[in-house]
Amino acid sequence: MFKKMLSLTILSSFLALNVQVGAFANYSDVDIEHMQTIENAKIDLVKITPSGNIIQKENNIVVNFSQNFNSKYYKPGDYVQFSFDNDLRTQEGTLLIPCNSSLIARVASIEAPKWFSRNAKVFMEFTHILLPDGTNIPVCVELANKKYLQEGAKETAGKIAAYTLSIGGVGAGLGSAIGVAAGNTITGLIIGGSVGGGVGLVSGIVSPGLHFKAKKGEEIILELQDNLKLPN
Repeated sequence: MFKKMLSLTILSSFLALNVQVGAFANYSDVDIEHMQTIENAKIDLVKITPSGNIIQKENNIVVNFSQNFNSKYYKPGDYVQFSFDNDLRTQEGTLLIPCNSSLIARVASIEAPKWFSRNAKVFMEFTHILLPDGTNIPVCVELANKKYLQEGAKETAGKIAAYTLSIGGVGAGLGSAIGVAAGNTITGLIIGGSVGGGVGLVSGIVSPGLHFKAKKGEEIILELQDNLKLPN
């Protein structure tokens, strides 16, 4: 009886030791590397494991428009393709996503341009990454800086300035240009009003905003909302 109990005790200890060693071995197989530096990224950590590489949530990645885009010609449900124009690697050199992979997105909704120079808003749902070998990887990612794509203050001010100058409000157009330099469209409109004023400025402000446009190759920065596991 004593021998049987001793044998069971030894066996239990051996199994427990194996579990601990196995857990340590799995832990030791994980290396931590770092994403290429992207300004304002919250983290840059990547887990490198034998079974796959894991880009941690809150990392940023950069993709490019695969074709020219104009929100005027898209509707909800349409798909948009983005590309990885360069290999995505860690600072240490590990390949994460090869060049010529694609990121697929679906247009969730579009808010059309509105009067008083309110620009269109394009909301995207990014669905999956398609590798060159056909591997399909689901992804949970959003735009890094805001929830939608939209023309910025510079493009808005340029539209208003052009509209104003075409009608004859030179001072107002100059004011808009000053606003661009200051990074504030509204400031430019106020300055323009005080410098030139007139019907041109008012018409420029009241006119509809811009559709969102992007050229092929233009970059957008995305933030991972969940860990992204990639094959080695």
